[in-house]
Amino acid sequence: MTVNEFVNKVIGTKWVDRACTFDEMDCWGLVILYYRHVLGIELKKITGYQSKNTTIQNEAIPESIRNWKPCEKSNNAVFLAYVGDLPSHVGIVIDNHMLHAKGNEIQGGQVQYNKLEALEKAYTKVEYYQYADIS
Repeated sequence: MTVNEFVNKVIGTKWVDRACTFDEMDCWGLVILYYRHVLGIELKKITGYQSKNTTIQNEAIPESIRNWKPCEKSNNAVFLAYVGDLPSHVGIVIDNHMLHAKGNEIQGGQVQYNKLEALEKAYTKVEYYQYADIS
């Protein structure tokens, strides 16, 4: 699947906590699907994530990026956004935009494609990572 095909397929997809399908997804589910279908890489599963035995901020995101390397803003990079000192959101960088699934269980949400500047203003810190096996 090309990047454009993926973006067009997921824009507007319903945000659901811990979901990882083309019908519904959360921010980490979006990253998993992007790497699987666009880059052909199966990311390591995060212990307890699907069963909600881990929290995204304290356990899932830190565990998921252990095998990643910091990089500049570039296509296919994963952004990690912080609220205070806690990582709280992830998504994919595509053409100076962020592709991300944002929502909550009260208001719902969906997959969005926004300028990176909006992300950098909305969070206290944003870091960029590249999966260690991508050059």
